[in-house]
Amino acid sequence: MKKNITAIVVTWNSLRLIKSLARTIRGIEPLCNIVISDNASSDSTVDAVREMLPRAKIVRNGMNGGFGYANNRALSICDSEYVLLLNSDASITRSSLEKLLSTLENDTGAAGVQPLVRLWGWPLITLSAGAAMTEYGRGYDFDFMHFQPCPERETTEVPCITAALSLFRKDALQNVGGFDENIFMYYEDVDLCLRLRGMGYSFLLDPESVGKHMMGASSSRRRAEQWELHSSAYITRKFLGGRNCILPDYWRRTEFRTRISCMLNGRSWLWRLSALLRVGKMRIEHVSLPPEFLMRLLAPRPLRMPYPRSNDRPLESFPESNVMAGPGWQGMKTGSCGFGCLCVPDKEGILTLLIRSCNIPGSVALWSKSGSPSRVFLNAGRKREITAVVAAGVKELYLVPDRSEQIIELKNVTYTYR
Repeated sequence: MKKNITAIVVTWNSLRLIKSLARTIRGIEPLCNIVISDNASSDSTVDAVREMLPRAKIVRNGMNGGFGYANNRALSICDSEYVLLLNSDASITRSSLEKLLSTLENDTGAAGVQPLVRLWGWPLITLSAGAAMTEYGRGYDFDFMHFQPCPERETTEVPCITAALSLFRKDALQNVGGFDENIFMYYEDVDLCLRLRGMGYSFLLDPESVGKHMMGASSSRRRAEQWELHSSAYITRKFLGGRNCILPDYWRRTEFRTRISCMLNGRSWLWRLSALLRVGKMRIEHVSLPPEFLMRLLAPRPLRMPYPRSNDRPLESFPESNVMAGPGWQGMKTGSCGFGCLCVPDKEGILTLLIRSCNIPGSVALWSKSGSPSRVFLNAGRKREITAVVAAGVKELYLVPDRSEQIIELKNVTYTYR
């Protein structure tokens, strides 16, 4: 039976993700045809897909040509009106997908819509609420790693949307020629959206629809930095480099200072030069965007900018405790995200934290999905206890200072069963 949506999933050595992916697909399969586009995996990814998702079409690509390359191969066999781009490490429910479809059907000028994307396992932390780009060609997700217990609920227009989890009109993707395969990985969704913007389309965020996404499941940070530099230089030339697609002077000056900093601090920098030489030799066709849109795209957004990526390591117990440390911690201190996550045993109990403010005074709250935070005030350098009764079924808690610049140190963590 022909369905109105085709879900496209790109895989590459994704065996460890297939079980969770299969659970997601089974939930949305009544609405979707499923296409798995595999980039020449060398593990058992394809075999696992055949076993767990027997109704999925599998496109076996002859090489690992990148994220856009794999999506384009899958797009070529789609015959549905809409396309769901779904990362192998992302998930969405049927009801949220139905909401996205309704939103897109009701706005004929929009090429795509995304849900509010939350961090997998930590539903009060946002990973994407739309996307934009800096003047250096670096794409970013609005509110990445922000603690947001009460996000906005209204559908809004956003400059771009994330390809990790979003619903597109297939004819829009065809009209623009799909993804630019010169971008191997990172910011390819921003490039796609900006080219569609140049054709007059818009994009939407529907926060009534919620998805979730793992962090750090696709690549190592070292490799990611190389791809990000290549992509940012390429995109800057295409959209901000004028008709001759030349890197702007400010971009090259900043890159020169970055290399000097690397040399002075003993960090590798030759790979940066090599990457930019490759980009410099590429033939790029300039894409013109309306000046008023470029101003909105590149506008400073201090309250929406991403926080640094949290530590991606598996959960570890705090010293002498049955409580696990989640994202946000740097050792026993809250880091640059401004909060720290805690995972307690799946049993009703009382969580007690002895905490200290390392720098400035301010109040600190313990949050859970049920809200009603416990709260204490800390003077700089002073210790206090904060305690919360944890109901059965609640495992995730968040220690959050009211001021993100306040650094909180955990001195002791106990969880006693009731």
